[in-house]
Amino acid sequence: MNGQKQTPILEVRGLSHVYSVGTPFEQKALDDVNLSVDKGEFIAIIGHTGSGKSTLIQHLNGLLRPTTGQVLFHGQDIFQKTSQLRKIRFQIGLLFQYPEYQLFEETVGQDIAYGPANMGLHNSEITRRVSDALDAVGLPQSIAEKSPFELSGGQKRRVALAGVLAMQPEILVLDEPTAGLDPAGREEMFELIRDLHDKRDTTILLVTHSMEDAARVASRLIVMREGQIFLTGAPAQVFGQAEALERAGLTVPQVTKILLALRARGIPVDTRCYTVEQAVQKLLACREEVLGC
Repeated sequence: MNGQKQTPILEVRGLSHVYSVGTPFEQKALDDVNLSVDKGEFIAIIGHTGSGKSTLIQHLNGLLRPTTGQVLFHGQDIFQKTSQLRKIRFQIGLLFQYPEYQLFEETVGQDIAYGPANMGLHNSEITRRVSDALDAVGLPQSIAEKSPFELSGGQKRRVALAGVLAMQPEILVLDEPTAGLDPAGREEMFELIRDLHDKRDTTILLVTHSMEDAARVASRLIVMREGQIFLTGAPAQVFGQAEALERAGLTVPQVTKILLALRARGIPVDTRCYTVEQAVQKLLACREEVLGC
């Protein structure tokens, strides 16, 4: 029916997870988390170490089972049928932090083909997917014959991502995808992730501790604190709550801090921005308003 709200591609309902239940080390990592993700969204999940980010994403494709609650993919509980979990893991692709350490095949092509082969696809389809995945991550086709261990750190990271993309997941979950990369490598990886979202309409959940990185790429932020969702909203909404973020052990981006400091000194600059480019525009507008030039 026209105008009817579309079912979220992914939904978390009342999700709680307790580690080491019944032991002296029992710890609640997630506490009644509720989350809805629409198809095509780009969401950044932010939080201090121990806030529950990694535990949450490991539930999304069934690597962890909830103590209580549900994870729904296209409206269906992914844990309802154990036989469906394997298929779900192909559809919700998860790239762990430092994924290059998980490369193990003799050649790049074989490593990228590992997921599609486990899906039971025909050899010709596997070959096509390997080729498409290399294109998607900006690597030449010739690299498929090389050993993964001959590559640079940035290239290894791209190969690991290509291995996930070759399964053609509907949702891509990235856990600190730029960790350990130099500034140039970080920028290249973020450009690649943006392209995957913008050109392929991939639904992306990005886990990061960096407010600047989250602000640059995501359209919605989720801030976690002590196993719960503490704040959520567009970047401007979330970063407008600097005091609340500090209670969660986080801070607004450096550029926002500078504008807030200018505002505190009586300069009437608009502080609702979180990138350098936005800050330049705000400062120019402020100068024009104050000086008339």
